[in-house]
This record gives sequence, C-alpha cells and structure tokens, in this order.
Amino acid sequence: MADDLQNNYVVGRGRLFFGQFKKGTRRSQGQRYFGNTPELSTTQDEDTLDHYSSEGGVRVKDASVTLQNDQTGSFSCDNISMPNLALWYRGEMIRRIEAGSGAATGTFTFSTAVPSEGETVTVNGTPIAFRAAPGPNDVAIAGTLGAQAIALANFLNDTPILGVTATAAGSVVTMRSTAPGTAGNDVTITSEADNVAASGATLAGGTDVTENMALYRGMWFQLGQNAATPQGVRNVGSVKIEGVAEASIVVEEATGRFYINSDAEDVADGVEYAVSYGISPTVEDIVIAKGETIEGELTFLANNAAGENKDYHWPYVKLTPDGDLPLKGDDWQTMTFSVEILKRDAVTERQYITAR
Repeated sequence: MADDLQNNYVVGRGRLFFGQFKKGTRRSQGQRYFGNTPELSTTQDEDTLDHYSSEGGVRVKDASVTLQNDQTGSFSCDNISMPNLALWYRGEMIRRIEAGSGAATGTFTFSTAVPSEGETVTVNGTPIAFRAAPGPNDVAIAGTLGAQAIALANFLNDTPILGVTATAAGSVVTMRSTAPGTAGNDVTITSEADNVAASGATLAGGTDVTENMALYRGMWFQLGQNAATPQGVRNVGSVKIEGVAEASIVVEEATGRFYINSDAEDVADGVEYAVSYGISPTVEDIVIAKGETIEGELTFLANNAAGENKDYHWPYVKLTPDGDLPLKGDDWQTMTFSVEILKRDAVTERQYITAR
C-alpha cells in the first residue's frame, strides 16, 4: 500500500522513431530515428452529449455520453536531415547518380622489369621517382610488376595535387582526371623509365556537355536544367562560352552556376550562346516535394531526466507539417509536425504505453 503513495515526478526525455507505411498499406517498412526532438506532446479532446433533469426548479445534469474522442499530438525536431525534410515537404527523397561527362584517362604500363633506381615518370608536370628508400615524393621500387603498379596507383591517389585518380590491374596503371570534361585532356603524362610506357603525351577522351542558352549581362545562370533535372547539375568544370572571353564570366563550379559580368562587351543580351562544360560523377540526395499524405507508426522510447521511463507506441498516425521552417536566422532551424492519432484496424487500439 505504501508504494501507491509514492509520486512519480517526471522530466521527460527520449528518442522518437517513425515508420512510414508502404504505399497502399498500413504496414511499416522499418522505423527511422528522427534525431533530436526538443518537444513532444499529446492532446485529447472529447465531445459529449449532456442530459439535464427538468423535474425541479433548477436543471440538474443527470447523464453524459461521450460522442467523440480525438487524440492528437505535436513534436519539434531540429535534426534537419534529408529524410526529415522529405517528411516536412510531404514528398520523397531520391538518390540521383550523375555519371558525368566523359573523363580523360591514360595509362602507365610496366613491362619486362620494375624501374631502376632514380628513374621517373611525370604526371601533370610533377616528376615521380622510383627509389629503394623512397622519400616523401617518391615511390618504392617493388619486387614484381603487379606490386609496382599498385604502389604507383596508391601514390597517385594519395597526392591530389597531381589531378588524377588511379587504379591498378596487373602491370597497368589507369589514371582518370579529377577535372571533368575536356579540361582533363590537358593533364600531361610522360615516362623517363626504360620499362614504363605512357599511353600518350596527355590524358585523352575527356568530353564536355554543350547547351544553348540565351544570356544577359549582370545575371546568374544555372547549368543542366531540363525536365529530368529542373534544379540543374552540380560539380562542373571547364565552363566555356563560344565567342565569350573567360574574363567575362564568373563560375561557381560546385553549384553549377555562372555569372555574366555586367560590363562584358562580348555578350549581347538575349542572344543564344553555346555553353560547354564538364560534369564530375556524383551521387546526390534530392528531396522532391509532392504534397503526399504521410502515414505510419510512431514510437517514443523514454530516457527521462527524472522519473520512470514509459515507452509510447502509436500504431497509426498521420503527420502534417505545422508552422514555419526558417531557412535563415540566428537560431537553430526547427521543424514542427502535428500528429493525428488514428485507429489502424478493428483490433488495434490507438495507443500503447509500456512501463520499463
């Protein structure tokens, strides 16, 4: 009996998980952790029909029937992840693989024997020496042709300033320019070693994408906009405009945008120009807002600062974004969701609370 008199004072903390239903079903595909949720609350609201006796001078309530019970909730989340943004914008997150434009490549092929002490190959103007006791800018002489190819490929990958990545297969090292498009064709490769052959004087095979754009001075332009990629492409390089000097434009390679200087004398407003550029291979996560209904199951696992932990499970909820998502400001960005707690089926109740 004494236990019944003890108070359970609670300061709530915990983790919130959402399992979005597979389309056309009310079954979760697994639960995703929302991240930090500073606020979480539930609300109940009832509509009743009251009855009053009129047998005396004062009407007295003698019956009350509940006609409707609504359970709702809300929570805020400051983990501004791509999956959470997809829920906020009632859409989906897709992963887009950009193959890129053709990259320039070239090879070094080891034959007959490994290089001798001090022999070199040159990549992008930088000599690389083979030595038995290598220094910081040297490659160790290996015991076999295959091991020598691996050693050189590893050195190239560990030296970004050379502007290439490399793979080794047998006795052949294949290099790929890190600069997208035709810019990679300018990377020089030579061999001064007797048993190492370069595929050419430079890397080769780099190609650009070309699109026609009507240009205006003093304006920014996005590359790669079309029906498949309305947002355009990112990570571009070697942007060239036919008949326009390099000094007339400013390029943001990471965002795939360029600016026409307002004093560019070689650009006529409204005239179409051929714009060519290279695209690096990338993998992009993209949220597409669609206005879809977001339904699933919601689970709260308590880890209270004070008080007993009680876990909450709602088998069927509908999430609705609520309020503002400030994209700029001096505070942490926070998104807020309203939660409508629904009955999933005839045998499943709306809420389950488990004490731990």
